[in-house]
Amino acid sequence: VRWSISFIQSGLNLLRGNAAVMLPSERYFGQLELVYAFYGAMPTGVTVSETGRIFVCFPKWGDDVPFTVAEITGGQLVPYPNIETNTAKQGNLTASFISVQSVIADGIGTLWILDTAAPNFSQPIIGGAKLIAVDLKTNTIRKVYPFSEDVLLPTTYLNDVRFDFRVGKAGIAYITDSSYEGPGGI
Repeated sequence: VRWSISFIQSGLNLLRGNAAVMLPSERYFGQLELVYAFYGAMPTGVTVSETGRIFVCFPKWGDDVPFTVAEITGGQLVPYPNIETNTAKQGNLTASFISVQSVIADGIGTLWILDTAAPNFSQPIIGGAKLIAVDLKTNTIRKVYPFSEDVLLPTTYLNDVRFDFRVGKAGIAYITDSSYEGPGGI
């Protein structure tokens, strides 16, 4: 069987023998809309809750980052859940954000926050790397899952998180380690 490709009118046809098969082609629809323009710190994550709330995160990579998690509300970036939580507390690192890389709204009322605890791509601060569940109705931290020294390597850089709620009672979190020096993994 001989295959040949040819462009006919605006679609792409694949010819097989004498029969032409129409392949999908790109279509444009809707209008692009700017939701927020960022100047300064570089956001690495954005998520939208089931009620339309928009959250972003800014890891501390050397630029001026006054807060590492924010909600876009009223055309402004507002520290989320508040500025106090976005200020690292040396005495209680699990209760504050250090350098957040990823935010995920799960569609069932929780904002999940992945804190690398590795500002400027440094070695993770022991006791600071964690996965945090924030209740979107009360805007309070519901649960903190800290990563212990036996889980984190000195080269670990927690990058992203995804959930599979089909597994077990609470689901399972898949977290990528995108270390540039040591082994990476999920």
